[in-house]
Parts: sequence; C-alpha cells; structure tokens
Amino acid sequence: MRRFALLLLIPVGAAHAQHDHAPTPTAAREWTRQPLLLPDTNRRGERAMASLRPLGLAADKVTLYAPAGPAERRRVDYAVGAAGARIESATPQVGNYHWAVARVETPEAVRVASTAWYFGNPGPAPQALLGAAKHELEIVPEPLPREHAAYRESEKWRFLVRLNGVPLAQQPLTLETEFGSRTTFVSDATGMATVLFPRDFKPAQTTADARASHGPRRANFVLSTEKEDGGRRYLTAFNLTYGPDADRDRSLAWGAAFGLVGMLAATPLLRRRVAAPGDAKNA
Repeated sequence: MRRFALLLLIPVGAAHAQHDHAPTPTAAREWTRQPLLLPDTNRRGERAMASLRPLGLAADKVTLYAPAGPAERRRVDYAVGAAGARIESATPQVGNYHWAVARVETPEAVRVASTAWYFGNPGPAPQALLGAAKHELEIVPEPLPREHAAYRESEKWRFLVRLNGVPLAQQPLTLETEFGSRTTFVSDATGMATVLFPRDFKPAQTTADARASHGPRRANFVLSTEKEDGGRRYLTAFNLTYGPDADRDRSLAWGAAFGLVGMLAATPLLRRRVAAPGDAKNA
C-alpha cells in the first residue's frame, strides 16, 4: 500500500507543474493594436543606458525627457535604428525615472507611444517631470511606482488624462494586458481615472522555473485613449509592466504545503486498514 500511495502523489505534482507556467508572450501585436515603446530584450541592461523599440508606430526617433541635469540634456532626441533607440540618462549622476515618447503625425492625426524608464542611479522624484506637458493628448501616472516596486494585479492606480495641459473629464481610458484582459475606465471631473489592474496572471511558476527567470515575473500592459480636437484625431498610449498579486504565490504555496501534510498524516491510517485483514487471518 505504501508503494501505491507514493505513485498516487506523482501525477498530482506533475499536473501542478504543467499549469504553473505563465504564458510566454510572442509578438506584442498579438495582444494589442496600440502603439508601444518596449525595451530591446536582446541587449544587456546597463545602469545609464537602454534601448527602446517603437512597435505599431513608424517613428524615426524617441524623445527622452529627464527629471534634472543640464538644460540641453533635459530633452534629447534619439534616432531609431535596427535595434531601436539607444537612450541615456541626462548625466551619469542623474537617475530615477525618465519619460520616453515616440510620435508620428499627419495633418489629420497624431499617434503617440510613451513609457517611463528607470535608470538605477539616484535622481530627483519624477513629480515635476510628470507635471510638465510633453505633447497634446497625454496619459500621466499619478504616481509612478517607487524604486524596486511595480504596478500589481488587483491594485488600483490613478492616471490623469489631459489635452494641451488641461484635464479631460469623462474621457474613456482603455487598459489592455498581454494576458488578454481589456477594461475601459472613465476619468472623473478632474481628469483622473482610477484603474484596477486585472487578476490575470497564471498560477505561480515551479521552483526551477522561478530560479531560471532571474527575478520577479512581469507582464506588459498598455493604457490608451483617443480624442478629436480642432479637426485632428489624437491617439496616445502609455505602456509599462505589472506584476502578480503578492498574496497569490504565497497562498498557493501554503495550500500545497497543507495538502502535502494532510497526505502524509493519512498514510498511517492507510497502513492500518491494509494490515487489519492480514492480522485477523493470522489470528
């Protein structure tokens, strides 16, 4: 009976291993049609440099706004090459969040992709950087996550929608994630929209896969909105990453531990039931 109990445990563990993997996203165009600014994952990260690639947007440059530094470094245009745009912090001493924008315009329409990029060196808080208008229709995080933090599923975060520096009331704001979630929120009278990140991560990875990932799990999201003004159509999108609910993996781990303890506790009872007929026969 002991041998049977051990065999019974193996398929259960295997089944959990199959479902513990989060889906691996392929091309970004498969989960959204909005323009994006994504990091070049083929390049190794550096403390004061990074590569950003526009997707869904035929932009020839990425404009980077810095929170501090010399005046000529507060706004710098970087050409988009085969590997994207190679951006740098304002100076090696100025880190923290910088704001990146890719833009394409015609007489009829303006399309913008934006993202925030965190450089590891110390730098000023990004409040003033976020407060300054950088293009016509904007989605502004209020606030951005702190260093070593992130947006997380099941959390509520606020975003300001404004046009030419003026908050937009009753403006739809659509959230899409690479796991397929899509939700629309509406800004209030002050132009602020409260966005609830969906609980759409798949169950926790296996221990071996978690070690191989070299860090916490992250998934892409994009917020977008459109507005017509003065005979011109404006579309703007802000993308970044979010992580799983901190309690999700912890709850699953405790549940698995309690289940294993229960199985081990039941083993002596199974032995007694098997042994009982034999004992009676020998008697």
